Amino acid sequence: MNTVLGNIGKTDQATFLAKNLKTGETPMFNPYDNCFYYVDIEAGDVHQYNPQSSLTKKWHLDKGMVGGVVVNNDGTLIGNAQDGLFAFKPEDGSLVMSHPIEPDKPNNRPNDMNIFELADGTTRIAIGCIPIDRTILKPGEEKAGVIYTVNPDTLELKPVFDNHVTSNALCGYTENGENIIFLAETDKNHNPTVWKANYNAETDEIENIETFLVRADLQGGRPDGASIIEVNGQRLVAIASLDTNKIIGYDVNTAEAVMTVDAPDGLTLTHAAFGLGEGGTSVALINSRWQNVDNHEMLGVAVIVPIKDEFNVKSAMPTAIGYPTFDEIVQDKNIEIIKSETVNKPSADSPTYTSIKL
Repeated sequence: MNTVLGNIGKTDQATFLAKNLKTGETPMFNPYDNCFYYVDIEAGDVHQYNPQSSLTKKWHLDKGMVGGVVVNNDGTLIGNAQDGLFAFKPEDGSLVMSHPIEPDKPNNRPNDMNIFELADGTTRIAIGCIPIDRTILKPGEEKAGVIYTVNPDTLELKPVFDNHVTSNALCGYTENGENIIFLAETDKNHNPTVWKANYNAETDEIENIETFLVRADLQGGRPDGASIIEVNGQRLVAIASLDTNKIIGYDVNTAEAVMTVDAPDGLTLTHAAFGLGEGGTSVALINSRWQNVDNHEMLGVAVIVPIKDEFNVKSAMPTAIGYPTFDEIVQDKNIEIIKSETVNKPSADSPTYTSIKL
């Protein structure tokens, strides 16, 4: 019997970092510099939050929409954008483009991005690509969304799971020598589903796909970002749930919903990451997207929710082990320097919602 943990977040102590994002997604905690990173997709920005200094920065990459970033084994970032796969060093703003992403699909864009842990100690970076306009799909037409893995030797992309509208919730862990992964389809015009499968590292193929969660199990939401965490030793897949204001933690074996982190102000969540806040305490960085709800304009946000003291939360999300370092990636390539901007945190009384007339 699993322990039902309830809401583990101090929702009433949430701190807003930004309230003007278009779509905040793919937050990551970087254990090398103890900073959080996330992207604003449509704006094409990468954001950094330093919990120790409370400083926030952003870099506008000017590479089209940016779907996400992951942490490389040297503490730098690997990310995806419409212009291609890129390596980025926040320390000095150095950026280099690596490989194109779906050059034969101009109507697609990169979306979710995460890392699968593998039993041999290495990892695979996964990228989900989706149609820019998801309303143009005709009945019976093959869906254009594809999940790719990134080859650790060449950084080339290989399709591993296709025929989706919106590929999301990419994460995984290892158990008894097996590579177990989760992935989802999210689009509201199709039945949202989370699958659980095995990843064959020798062939770079997904095997033994089974349904993990269906619409009725998702508590009214649709799966978006996901990560693997341990709460008081219990391993969960934590899914940020669109159309709700909750991160929901499901036991990885039973799919039982045993935990939430409730976000403030009725936000509709996209992604969340767990890491260390000020003084080494556990926190969740939560992203949401811009959305019209009840004639109000809900602003896309980044918000920090502290974790209650009685819960020991450990992120099980790996860095990109087995991939080339930033210095190896940039060999013989053009390096750009992207200047950062300091982002002022919103004041406590600044509104989350702005009334608009429709």
